Amino acid sequence: MLNSTLVHSPTSLDVLISLRKDILTRRLCSGTHLKRVNLAEQYGVSRGSVSQALYKLEMEGLVEDEGNGRVKVIGIEEKDVIDMFDMRLYLEKKAMEILRDKEDVDYIPLIEVLKSMNEENSQGDQADPVRMAALGFNIHVAMFEMAGNRAIFHAWKTASGLMQEIIMINGSHVPARETYRKHKILSDCIIQKWENAVAIIEEHLMAGSRDIYLDALRNITCRLA
Repeated sequence: MLNSTLVHSPTSLDVLISLRKDILTRRLCSGTHLKRVNLAEQYGVSRGSVSQALYKLEMEGLVEDEGNGRVKVIGIEEKDVIDMFDMRLYLEKKAMEILRDKEDVDYIPLIEVLKSMNEENSQGDQADPVRMAALGFNIHVAMFEMAGNRAIFHAWKTASGLMQEIIMINGSHVPARETYRKHKILSDCIIQKWENAVAIIEEHLMAGSRDIYLDALRNITCRLA
């Protein structure tokens, strides 16, 4: 579907996906200068579409706007992943506090994702780890939707979306069964309003999860060495 979109009607999203991948895989090295007019010609899109893509990359910390139509690639290092993970932890703990203290919560978004995870997990050894990882990501999305704080949700999406891309490029995933187990615990914690909910989300994120992203980034770098 994406290839078809790129061939027939490229958009700012296509430019964003392509440039982000080129930066993460070091095809565009740190310090490289990009010109909007050249990118627009390369991708066959308007300068406005290029500007939208570059703005999102700047929000992700991957590029820096130097003015005069030029943008410099910053790239990403291990410290950046650690910093983003620290921010993600702060935001998810805040969302968990909101859910724990909120009297009326519509759990439907979470229940729907958990249902899909159950169905995938029922496949046993045939369960797809890639699909399970995507569903696990959606558990966190549902958590923020239910909390109802759009500001922290959008801040979280910026950091988390980039980290998901790192995982997808590397192709490294936790076994489906383990992903299901961890997110089932997290879901029970939310729905049943466990008193130690904040500690649970911290353990969920820090007990190996951060290392998965760091290993994925290292593997990308090693393949290019």
